[in-house]
Amino acid sequence: MIKQLFKNAGFTAGLLLLTVILAGSAFNTHFFKEDLQNISNEEYYANKPEPPSTEHPFGTSQGGIDLFDLVLSQTFPTIKLALFITAGRMTISLFMGFLYGLQYRKLKWLDLFIEGFHFVPATLLAFLLLLGLNFMNFEFIMENPEFRWYFIAYTLIAIGIPTLLQLIGKETNLALHNEFIEGAKVLGGSRTHILVKHVIPSIRGKIILMFSGQLIAVLTLMMHISILGFYIPGWTAFIGSNYYELMVSPWIIFFPVLLFALLITSLTLLTNGIRTVLDGDYQKRRPTLLSSSSIRTLSIKKDLTL
Repeated sequence: MIKQLFKNAGFTAGLLLLTVILAGSAFNTHFFKEDLQNISNEEYYANKPEPPSTEHPFGTSQGGIDLFDLVLSQTFPTIKLALFITAGRMTISLFMGFLYGLQYRKLKWLDLFIEGFHFVPATLLAFLLLLGLNFMNFEFIMENPEFRWYFIAYTLIAIGIPTLLQLIGKETNLALHNEFIEGAKVLGGSRTHILVKHVIPSIRGKIILMFSGQLIAVLTLMMHISILGFYIPGWTAFIGSNYYELMVSPWIIFFPVLLFALLITSLTLLTNGIRTVLDGDYQKRRPTLLSSSSIRTLSIKKDLTL
C-alpha cells in the first residue's frame, strides 16, 4: 500500500507541500527567527505595521516584527494542538465506537440522540460551551494561564465525539456482517478475537481517512473559534486577534491565511490520495470473488445440482 501511495500524484504532492511547510518553519525558526525579547513596550507601540517591501516581503506587524518569521514560528504549535485534539477525538471515539458497533442492536436507540449533532454547526456548539470561560473567576484564570488552553482543547475534543463514534460504530457493525466474520463466530471466536483479528484490519483504511478528515475539521474549527474571541496558540490565534486589520493592514492577515490554506490543501491532497488507493484496492479485490478456486467451487456445485 505504501508503494501505491507514493505512486499517487495527489498524495505525493500533498506530502511534498506539507514537508516544505514543516521544513521551512523549522529551518527559519532555528536559524533566522527574530529576537523579540529585545523589543521594548515603547518600541512595540511606536513601530506601526508596514506593507510588504524588499526587506520584509510579507510586511510587518505591530512593533515592526517581520510577519514571515512571526507566522512561521507558529507552525508547529498550530499543528501540535490540532493533532492533540484529533488524537483525543479518535482515541475516545474508537473505544466507544467499537463497543457501540458490537452492541448495535441494543444501543441503536442512541442514533436518535446523536443525529441531532449532525444538524448543529460545530462552531456554534463550541462557542456556546466556551462561553463558560467568561463567567469564571478572572483571578483564577490569570493565576492558571494553561487552564484556558486545556479547557478549549478538551471542549473541542468532546464536541466531535458523538458523530465520530456513531460513524465508527456503524462501520464496525457493517464489518461484523461479512461472511468471514460469520465463519469466525461459528468456529468459536470470541468478540475480542473477532474485533482485533478481523474487524479492525477490515476498517483500518477508513480509520485513517477519518483521522485525516478530522484533522482538517479541527484546524477549521480552531480558526472559527479564534475569530469569535477564544484564542488558542498558533496561526489561528494570530488571525483571530488581527482580523480587524483586514480593512486597514490586510497584509497582516494575508500571509497566515495563505499558510493555513496551504496546510489544509496538503492535508486534503493526502486524504484524497489515501482514499483513491483504498478504493483501488477494493476494486482489485472484487475480482477475487471469481478467482479460479471460486469458479472451481461454483462449477462443482453446478455439476452436483445437475
